[in-house]
Amino acid sequence: MNHDESEDQESRRKFKRKYTLFKIPVYDAETKRFLGLVQDLSEKGVQLLGVNMDVNSKKTLIIHANDYVKGSPISFEAVCRWVRKEDPQGYYISGFEITYMPEDTRRNLMSLMEYVTLE
Repeated sequence: MNHDESEDQESRRKFKRKYTLFKIPVYDAETKRFLGLVQDLSEKGVQLLGVNMDVNSKKTLIIHANDYVKGSPISFEAVCRWVRKEDPQGYYISGFEITYMPEDTRRNLMSLMEYVTLE
């Protein structure tokens, strides 16, 4: 990776990823379908290990984090930006960009990030 590519990647990632210490499930709010487990979080996105997703699909995601933070499940709108097959067992890694999240939900997400992640 050359210097320009490194700077471009750095500018895209304005919010540092935090890696989860626990298996936290994420579901599709509309279908209630399990989508995967959170692998990392930032204020602007989430990476999941789970099922195959369509790139550019828009979803309302629900993180069931009641074991870690008080309040309702963390729900937000996101768009799938990329997907790759992780292993022969059929698991996929997908990256979602958060496109809308109410402020009270953002506070809950920040609390979750403090409690269950490493940098």
